[in-house]
Amino acid sequence: MPLEIIQASGNHYDIGYTVGRAARRQLHDAVNYYKSVLKEEGWTGPWTLPGDYLQAARDAFPHLVEEIEGLAAGAGLSFAELFFLNSLEEALDPAAPPACTGIAMAAQGSALLGHNEDWYYRDCRSVIVYRARPKDKPSFITITAAPFLAAVGMNEAGIAQGVNSVSSTDNKPGIPRVLVSRAVLEAESIEQAVEMATPQNRAGGYNHLLASRDGRIGYLETSARAHCYVPAEKLTYHTNHYLAPEMLRLEHGAGPGSLKRLERLKELAEGLARSSEPFQAIAGSLRDHLYAPLSICRHPEDERAAAEGTIFSVIFNLRELSAAVAIGNPCTNRYERCSL
Repeated sequence: MPLEIIQASGNHYDIGYTVGRAARRQLHDAVNYYKSVLKEEGWTGPWTLPGDYLQAARDAFPHLVEEIEGLAAGAGLSFAELFFLNSLEEALDPAAPPACTGIAMAAQGSALLGHNEDWYYRDCRSVIVYRARPKDKPSFITITAAPFLAAVGMNEAGIAQGVNSVSSTDNKPGIPRVLVSRAVLEAESIEQAVEMATPQNRAGGYNHLLASRDGRIGYLETSARAHCYVPAEKLTYHTNHYLAPEMLRLEHGAGPGSLKRLERLKELAEGLARSSEPFQAIAGSLRDHLYAPLSICRHPEDERAAAEGTIFSVIFNLRELSAAVAIGNPCTNRYERCSL
């Protein structure tokens, strides 16, 4: 079956509305799932956060709050519930599942970026792909679980981003992480991406794996108050804990899964860097099962609603401005190619 791609354009409310209407089924299914799984995991609070978070989001990125408003209206859902889901890591902190593996490689005079999104495995059912053409900002293509704003994606300026959750000790009320990562897709250079990922008054941080069409690659580790960008020449990769010495003092705790996946990436690094077929090399790494169940391609260990696994895999080719997407585990689902 060919990959289904939602097309959205206009102002930010229009983009959200179009995506919400097209993905109405996935959004309703996801909201019902999260109500169930969060209750199973012991969430007893209401689906809301202190007003500081929404106010910080409106102050920094009012147009992205409008995207969530449009998403809610298009799907016929509550804005408050969708804003809560887009602040889920703030609500669960530090208990949110550590997730994702990323690889960036300079190759063919440009760069490729591969990403495995690890999350609640049941969210495979809500994964969507869409192209957005906002007014006065770069068009982009993204792969995301339907409740969440775009984060993992590539834009027409030739900037690609993968996002890795990290857990730091300086989290505070502020701009939710998901809105910050969505803002990075507006960047037209690596320098601007770093600027967009480090606004004042952010609630916490991610690792942003970055690649540009001119072959520049690197990772940007952020927390609520600190950040460090580490460029690379040929190859870089990341899992879910801080690597830069400047950021280690803020590490809340590196989980065994993150450590094992990083160990495996180090073992694969020489072959990746020397490969004459970079797409196949990255794809093979993202399908890797060594150290399972703590492997790069993760499969759920049990039938619990909260079981974690790889819900999608994507490889961006910046030279071609194309994406190859596998919904679910890349070992069992074929990469489907699409262009920006």
